[in-house]
Amino acid sequence: MNTGDITFIIVSTAMVFFMTPGLALLYGGLARKKNVMSMFIQCFIAIGVVTVVWAVCGFTIAYGSDVAGICGDFSYALMNNVSVEANPLSDNIPFVLFFCFQLAFAIITPAIIAGAVAERFSFKAYIWLLILWSVLVYAPAAHQIWGGGWLANGLGALDFAGGIVVHMSAGFSSLAAVIALGNRKDLDYRPFNMAYVAIGTAILWAGWFFFNGGSALAADGTAALAMSNSFLASATAMLAWTLIAYGRSKSVTLLDGLLGGLAGLIVVTPMAGYVGPQTAFLVGILGGLMSYGCVQFRTARNWDDTMDVWALHGMSGLLGILLLGVFADPALTGGIAGLRFGGGFALLGKQCLAALISGAYFFIITFVLVKILMKTCGARVSEELEEEGFDSGYHHENLYNE
Repeated sequence: MNTGDITFIIVSTAMVFFMTPGLALLYGGLARKKNVMSMFIQCFIAIGVVTVVWAVCGFTIAYGSDVAGICGDFSYALMNNVSVEANPLSDNIPFVLFFCFQLAFAIITPAIIAGAVAERFSFKAYIWLLILWSVLVYAPAAHQIWGGGWLANGLGALDFAGGIVVHMSAGFSSLAAVIALGNRKDLDYRPFNMAYVAIGTAILWAGWFFFNGGSALAADGTAALAMSNSFLASATAMLAWTLIAYGRSKSVTLLDGLLGGLAGLIVVTPMAGYVGPQTAFLVGILGGLMSYGCVQFRTARNWDDTMDVWALHGMSGLLGILLLGVFADPALTGGIAGLRFGGGFALLGKQCLAALISGAYFFIITFVLVKILMKTCGARVSEELEEEGFDSGYHHENLYNE
């Protein structure tokens, strides 16, 4: 094992974990005042619920020995065989540290969905969704891409840090949940507190360098490249989103800049260690424009994705997966070339198929789960509670005790 790698992944684990509290601030700021504490609680409770699920069975479904290319076996159930020794999955760091690093990803991914169904999805149903979705959606997706499953090892699809596993899974699941659940009675997308939004986004932005860089699982040049690419893509996406928004509204807003920065971070995630800086510079621009257009499309369709999870995470993640098929640099991928580097349409075709299969799976499973929860535990809250707000009406805890 390598002490430098161990130190780097310990820091990366802490920073990726800190992204979930950052998400809580972002969502709390975007929500209405009567639901701020609700968003905080939903993000923080994911830490407890998903950690238990991950230790009991999620980690082994994701990273246990492959079963028919679908999921892992139960060799790591209840953290059995997860020790301080190295493992073939992490031969340079303790296996228990690999467990913790992957847990940080597993926590934030379902918490992202909370932003799509905010202000109308019951807390009880949300807890059940965290449990069931982690087992049936996230863990199998992680196995398919990073744990030896068919999409990576059979098909040959690439995903450096979570374009499919994190962002497409959260984004397309969010769209399914929004359609299954229906719109709020009173649509209001005005942020309650832009200071919360800015601070939350800043935490996410800083954590993202370790989200992408740490996915190299070593303190090496690939990690440095992933961090550099994250810087470049977020900057160009921020400017692209701001410019196109200004063209429509003739105003420059902080919210537009922040959302653009997030779009750039998301679009570069699946390719962060597989492309050069010039590519990251370009895909950031494309990501900002794509996500902004998807927000307008969502608005025209009247989908009440409260915090635009589908447009940001789902579609930027999808774009990043597809562009990787074009720009994958064989010098960085171990010889796998995208269209730009003479690889033809082979990798692009694999990326398209992986995205199609994954997106359909995420959407269908989540749609069914939400419909079941609506029938069994009242996933859609009453109009009275929606009107009063979750903070006072359900949690009996307010942001300000006046």
